[in-house]
This record gives sequence, structure tokens and C-alpha cells, in this order.
Amino acid sequence: MTDSPPILEETSRVIFVSGPSGAGRSTAIRTLEDLGFEAIDNLPLSLLPRLLEGPPLTRPIALGTDTRNRDYSAQALISTLDMLTTDPSVLADLVYLDCSSEVLVRRFSETRRRHPLAPEDRPILGIELERDLLAPVRALSPIHTSAPTRHAEISYAVFCLKKKYLPHPTPPTPI
Repeated sequence: MTDSPPILEETSRVIFVSGPSGAGRSTAIRTLEDLGFEAIDNLPLSLLPRLLEGPPLTRPIALGTDTRNRDYSAQALISTLDMLTTDPSVLADLVYLDCSSEVLVRRFSETRRRHPLAPEDRPILGIELERDLLAPVRALSPIHTSAPTRHAEISYAVFCLKKKYLPHPTPPTPI
């Protein structure tokens, strides 16, 4: 039996997962889903108010944010986080996954995928552009990863997420 986040009644928890393409964002989203979160990857930020205005949440939500979304901007994400943190009915947090540019270039090379921000050019150009776009968001996040391998990076991120978001067991009462 797995531990799952508690059912939300009065407070909604929203975790934004961000980072450059290839850094493990989708893997982290799937991990949060396995931990009991409702996971939505690449939701345009303009749709978030409708999501939160709907029926009360019964589970926390993990939202993957991506520079490829039609209305994405670092400032829009920061403004959304600021707005949510002033709402007492919402607990909002940000997780930023990252790794070195060399590792990202290798991952794009290994998978033979083009970088979404440089589809007709070398991946490093898209990586550099994306880092510039995401710099203000990266500065806000309390969780960063930069391990040299994807497995170590994601394992560390999962450890941080579990530690932060799963309920801690109650210590036994002394007799």
C-alpha cells in the first residue's frame, strides 16, 4: 500500500514543476502522480483559474509548465505564483529541475530529438535560449537538481518531493 497525500478539504495544494526541456520535468510530474497528485503537464497558465474555480479539489495538483506553451512567460508564471500565495485557500509551490547544458545536449543527441526552441538548429542554441527564458523562475525555486546523470537527478528530485509533500509518520507515543 502506498502513502498518498491527504484529501484536501479547505486548502488546495498546487505544485508547479518547471525546468528546461530534457531536465526531467515530465518524469517528476509522473512521480507526483504516482504519489497521489492529479498531474497535468503543459497546462497553459491562462487555464489555471478555471481549473481552480471548478469543483473543490480532492487531491493536490502537480502542474508541469513549459516554455513551449502558447501563453508561457516567466513573468506570467511568477505572477501566478504570487497570486496563489496570497490566497489562503491555496498552498502553491515551485520545483525547478535542472542539469548542466552538456548533459542536456547529450540527452537530445541520444534521443535524436530536436530541441523545441531550436528545431532547425543545434540543440545548444535552444538550451541557451530556454535557460535565459527560465532564469527568473529558477531563482524562485527551493528545489534544484544538477546531478550528472538523469537517474541520480530524478532520484534526488523524487526524494525531495516525497520528503516535502508526503505526510510524515507520527512518532510513537512513549509508554
